[in-house]
Amino acid sequence: MFPFIRHHKRAPDVRSDVVDFGGHGYEGINLASQDYLGLARHPEVIAAAVDACMAQGTHSAGSEPMGGGLAEAQLLEAELADFLRVPHVVLFPTGWGAGYGAIKALVRPYDHILIDALAHDCLQHGARSSGATVIPFAHNDVVSLERRLRRIQGRPVPGGVLVVTESLFSMDSDHPDFETLGETCRAHGAQLLVDCAHDLGVLGPSGRGVLAESGTLGKVDILVGSFSKTFACLGGFVATRSRAASYYVRGFGGTHTFSNYLMPAQIAAVRASLRIVRSDEGERLRREALRKAALLREALEPELEVMGRLSPVVLATIGSEATARLAQRECLRRGVIVNSIEFPACRRGQARFRLQASPRHADSDLQTAASIIVDSVSDVVALSRGNSCRDTVACTDRSGRAG
Repeated sequence: MFPFIRHHKRAPDVRSDVVDFGGHGYEGINLASQDYLGLARHPEVIAAAVDACMAQGTHSAGSEPMGGGLAEAQLLEAELADFLRVPHVVLFPTGWGAGYGAIKALVRPYDHILIDALAHDCLQHGARSSGATVIPFAHNDVVSLERRLRRIQGRPVPGGVLVVTESLFSMDSDHPDFETLGETCRAHGAQLLVDCAHDLGVLGPSGRGVLAESGTLGKVDILVGSFSKTFACLGGFVATRSRAASYYVRGFGGTHTFSNYLMPAQIAAVRASLRIVRSDEGERLRREALRKAALLREALEPELEVMGRLSPVVLATIGSEATARLAQRECLRRGVIVNSIEFPACRRGQARFRLQASPRHADSDLQTAASIIVDSVSDVVALSRGNSCRDTVACTDRSGRAG
């Protein structure tokens, strides 16, 4: 019944063989992998990584401050800076490390952090570890944010104020009103940090994300992101308009300073992915990714609530954690690999399946998967209402725990 630790027998693809935590094997349509444009299997991306390994080996041999930086990484920084319309970019070995390291490096104990209540784990941990006063505001609620900014301004504050949010929340597929959010931050003298891990490359004009949709790309003080969703690799970045901030992140972001730098193959794969994202092929892949996501949403919606806006992340609301775990197991048994999301990644009693479509999924597979998901949830709910046990699902004891 434990839904979280699972491994692939071979590299993840649109169909995969997986083994769960208990050692049980399953095969089926894979809606649980983060490869939004399908670039992890793109021949140009693979060739770039292979060529980099052959030419430069497999290791950066140190953190950037300790001599691990590479010339190709500087080219990637310049290419990202142009894409993001900001002058300064710092690369990190992971996207989680970029979000955490940016906040930890830039914020001091005498500062304030106002953070969206549903912001990503790396942002929450960075805020708490900074020693600053951390104040959550209601999800995507600029009025809630402004009330808290006014309270801070009503008393002496020796330091600065950092507002932290995301451009696309992957557990809800929604986002704030960035034009209003930016105006509010400027009016109260606050800096704005935005995590664009889940939309950059796949949403917005030319793949520049939700910020480009709202006309605010290049106007955000600090932008952090990950290469592990659209750009077919590990790694992350911090982008900023401030040269001083970029140096502080390099010097005081522990996840940058004390972690080995990206490997040559990572840098090459991300550069190749970025070239594709910016090409006509990238436009085609974005259209196809969103068409596949729309198809999946439409197939689910007659029976299940699907959350948020159209994006590669399709969130089917299930309800209780027990129902979600049972239904996920049924999906695995019936040939669909899904991720079940529950507290604390989302609110209690609002468990959901996070389904991830890509251009490489066949329409027929998505329709089949939707049918299996709906049937699995319906069967579990029906058995729960009848308070009966079947071989196909687990019973629950009186406390509600799976038995």
